[in-house]
Amino acid sequence: MKLTCEKFKDEIIKITGENDIRCKCYDVFVDYLEYFENVLTLLQNVEKEKRRNWGGKASKQILVSLVSAIEYSMRRICEMYPRSRLYSRLKMNRNVDSKNYSLREIIYASADIGIINRTLKHSFENLIEIRNLIVHNNAICRANGVKIIGDVTIKMKKNDSISITLKDLLKIIKTAIEIFHRWNVSLAMGKSKDFRFRRW
Repeated sequence: MKLTCEKFKDEIIKITGENDIRCKCYDVFVDYLEYFENVLTLLQNVEKEKRRNWGGKASKQILVSLVSAIEYSMRRICEMYPRSRLYSRLKMNRNVDSKNYSLREIIYASADIGIINRTLKHSFENLIEIRNLIVHNNAICRANGVKIIGDVTIKMKKNDSISITLKDLLKIIKTAIEIFHRWNVSLAMGKSKDFRFRRW
């Protein structure tokens, strides 16, 4: 995943010719991934019960941190395109003149103008919901249901803690970074509905 972030960073530098937040955000993502990798390595030397407990906490922490880094990056990148349709849509949807758009607002506006499609919007909505449950509800599900993020299905049972395997967590993180990158490239290229993301 770190190599993917480096590849994404190189692509944005080629498109923009700049080394600004649009590129540097990938370094932040790599830092979080390396941090998580080191935490997991340290946990190998801990007794099984603590390893499981602390591993779950570390997994939730990395997910929240990474989504927060994506939100911050998207907000800052939006500011770089004050004449874009996205920026206009964000301002139109607000009654106040503020640049502190939420991740949800940015995702909705991006879907409205075709930067991301419905499937990607739905994945990000579910990611935001999972993040909010972790942050605001101690990872306890408020209702029964299913959340789909990319090709990961998370079953939720009311009053139970969210359960995500390490393998699924890594897939979710990869999906989040890929969606962010599609969005970032689309803005950098000045395209919306006609944007087609190529597979790596």
